[in-house]
Amino acid sequence: MAQYLFRVEAVNLATTIYDTSDISTIRGGGFYLLNRVHQLAARSGYQLITEGASTAVFKVDTNNPEKEKQGLLDSLYNGVSSIKEMMFLVEYIEYGNNFQEALAKLMGKLRLAQMRSPCIRVFEDTLKPNGTMRFDEFNRVLPAHVHDNSKDKDISNFTYQRREQGKTLRQKIYAEMLKNSSISFAGYDFTDSLEELSSDPDQGNLSGKIAYIYVDGNKFGALQKEFSEEDFQDYDQKLQGFKRDFLSSILGLPANDPSFLAGGKVRLETLLWGGDELKLIVPAWLGWKVASLFFSLANDPKMVMSRKDLTYAMGLVFAHHNNPIRNITRIAEELVHAVKGGISDPYKRDSGDRMGCLVLESLETLPASYETFCRDYYKTGPDKVTFSPGDMKAMQEFAALLKEGFPRSRVFKIAAAWARGNDTSYAELLDDGLDAYEGNTTQKNNLINAIQNVTQTDFINGKTQKTRAPGGYRWLQMAELFDYLT
Repeated sequence: MAQYLFRVEAVNLATTIYDTSDISTIRGGGFYLLNRVHQLAARSGYQLITEGASTAVFKVDTNNPEKEKQGLLDSLYNGVSSIKEMMFLVEYIEYGNNFQEALAKLMGKLRLAQMRSPCIRVFEDTLKPNGTMRFDEFNRVLPAHVHDNSKDKDISNFTYQRREQGKTLRQKIYAEMLKNSSISFAGYDFTDSLEELSSDPDQGNLSGKIAYIYVDGNKFGALQKEFSEEDFQDYDQKLQGFKRDFLSSILGLPANDPSFLAGGKVRLETLLWGGDELKLIVPAWLGWKVASLFFSLANDPKMVMSRKDLTYAMGLVFAHHNNPIRNITRIAEELVHAVKGGISDPYKRDSGDRMGCLVLESLETLPASYETFCRDYYKTGPDKVTFSPGDMKAMQEFAALLKEGFPRSRVFKIAAAWARGNDTSYAELLDDGLDAYEGNTTQKNNLINAIQNVTQTDFINGKTQKTRAPGGYRWLQMAELFDYLT
């Protein structure tokens, strides 16, 4: 009996997951792929090497690998509650003596198969409407087959299946993730829409707004090229354990912060729970807290492979819940791309863990690239405006001190003066603001120290110097983020 490496992968996600902006459909499709692949990876007789949101690699001892492959495909496409429009590939290669070589060949074989396969599965009933021609109101392409009473919309069978399965799969998968954690998952329920997730009159102007968090590991793929089989399994266990701890920590937040609940439901939406990629949504007023929580958990001695830190780039987008989710996703991904471009060493914690942040007002999007936006608006490159975990803490402390009595309108004026390059006006406005500060002497001294630390403004005897503050762009960010930080 020979030993083979098998790889299972869901492909063509643009047409099977992200063909809509409806959050319930995206969630349902993502959880469907996660559950389908996990069921195969957990089969008896399979030795799991690594598992992601829609992929898995495992070893199998068999005399007939082709028969094994067909059995896997049959389970993926024809198993219980299967959604036939979803697309999977399964490929195998004999293990041999060189793990890395076998893994590279397996990936090449799968990519070749993907290029040779169609990018969408079409069936007669997929394109044939029931009765009068109507279109799926979430998809805008497929014909409608059923009426969703909860949303009062006509939708296709494909959309309906994803939405319905997502309701039960979320509970099942979260419970599976947390079965070895210290938190009991029993009794947890979650909001079903972004409107429900984000609505809370007690949050003032942040009610109705969301925080979209996208996280991606830095150069994990390059690091994996150095792994042995044992390294890969260790790496997989580290990531799975870290994500379990992150999820359990999020679910522990409502105990100390009731605003994380809406009528007893947790305000959390998970769109991607991959190997080193996460996409999730929380209320806007909790976005900074959850982002900070992620980095605090990532800063763990266990998060090291081959004497290299496993670090992450994050994109945090604050937006109204009605902003199309695909628009927010694109911007979050662009933020992560910009963050990665400015990291000096992705395998060192101090330089690798970074976050890019943007606030979207109304239904706006970026008029150009994020780099162009930064240079036009913040007057510097995207590598400068990102936040380390230390910067995130400093910004929050800075905001708390400002809230103690610094005129809010002055923050905007100071930011505008710095952006215009008017150092004299910047210094005069800042001094006037400090003179009007309503906090006590200790708080005022702490505020001056925070301004020096965050914006690199020079002070002598408590007075602002009329010289360029290198980090003055932080005032622009503070003007945008003040409500989200406080």
